[in-house]
Amino acid sequence: MARSRLLRALIATVLTVTGSIASTPAQAAGPPHDIGREVLGPRDGWGSAEGGVTGGSAAAADHVFVVHDRNELAAAVAGDEPKIVYVAGRFNANVDAAGNPLDCADYAAPGWDFDAYLKTYDPAVWTGAPTGPLEDARKASNANQGRSVKVLVGSNTTIVGLPHSAISGAQLELESVQNVIVRNLALHDAYTCFPGWNGDAWKTEWDNLALSHTSHAWIDHVSIDDGDHPDAAEPLIFGQHLLRHDGLLDIARQSDLVTISWSRFAGHDKGMLWGNGDTVIADRGKIRVTMHHSEITNLVQRGPRVRFGQVHVYNNLYRSTADSGYLYSWGVGIESKLYAENNAFQLQAPFTAATIIWVSSGTAIHESGTLVNGRPVDVLAAYNAANDPDLSSDVGWTPVLHTRIDPARAVPGLVAAGAGPRLFVIERHR
Repeated sequence: MARSRLLRALIATVLTVTGSIASTPAQAAGPPHDIGREVLGPRDGWGSAEGGVTGGSAAAADHVFVVHDRNELAAAVAGDEPKIVYVAGRFNANVDAAGNPLDCADYAAPGWDFDAYLKTYDPAVWTGAPTGPLEDARKASNANQGRSVKVLVGSNTTIVGLPHSAISGAQLELESVQNVIVRNLALHDAYTCFPGWNGDAWKTEWDNLALSHTSHAWIDHVSIDDGDHPDAAEPLIFGQHLLRHDGLLDIARQSDLVTISWSRFAGHDKGMLWGNGDTVIADRGKIRVTMHHSEITNLVQRGPRVRFGQVHVYNNLYRSTADSGYLYSWGVGIESKLYAENNAFQLQAPFTAATIIWVSSGTAIHESGTLVNGRPVDVLAAYNAANDPDLSSDVGWTPVLHTRIDPARAVPGLVAAGAGPRLFVIERHR
């Protein structure tokens, strides 16, 4: 009863605000409409195919929740019954079952010693991937943290962030589920306490939002970043910054039919990996993803990197400053079919149009209508002029499931004004 009264009070509060966070403008004033009951619109990207995404829109009244901490969230999103979960306030996922804060020392397994780890696996004295008691202790410690930071989201779920809400230190995990909506939510700092050295590079595990064996998802008006712990501020160890974060939004292992709209991704190294391995041929015919009207700021790489999938990337704003360490935005992986149109780039020197595409085993990308620093640029031609062999422009398909494709010159203004979480969760319709 108390929860129902709180929910009604929260909804009543946001009813006083006029506006929309939908992918299309609000209609004329009319009865208020709670976006927790919204579904993905028709033809809005790959997520709208084959039945679309309805999330928890059909939830009964006793399956509508307001959550204030990690444990309430984990309980509310579990199971496959239709449910709507409103996230209220700001909280960190690194807590125990009673809600008490945990830090890295609390997760450490017996035998874990970071200084000893560095001495043992220093490339000067150790070749290849680590093995032995210290690596076992690191993995056990990492598993301990995983039990807190992983929040398993069930099928037929809608998660909506209420105004000023944010979750830090969590991995929202969509594993072997379907029909999930995540909207209006800020996700920060999926921080790994126990990164591992693999002989060549530092590796981490936690993604802010991870899809695996999952179909029919809509990610809308989210904001994802590293919060107060950017990897660039970490110390150099073995010649590389010690990584604390993996992906921002990874889509892997036969995941399919996903739309990402009006979102922000910022300040991160390995941003979005869609298709997780060159040998995972089961991804053929899957990894169908659309991303539109989103802002990608100072991602070093993977904006996205694609393997196997048919991916439509349109009307996005990419921004990279001179000190960002930018490597590329569009990763052309094995059998990828990336179709990019009417995107806008704002690149500071020394970065140029030839930097935007990077290739790993792929052979083709469609790219058209791109603006770089306000000027039309044939990005594929720029790549081909600087690299051999040339990439083909024929990816074998043309997207038909999409909302209005805006002129690239309009993208910076539209995206800057409209992407990311909004301060209201009610839309008004005719």
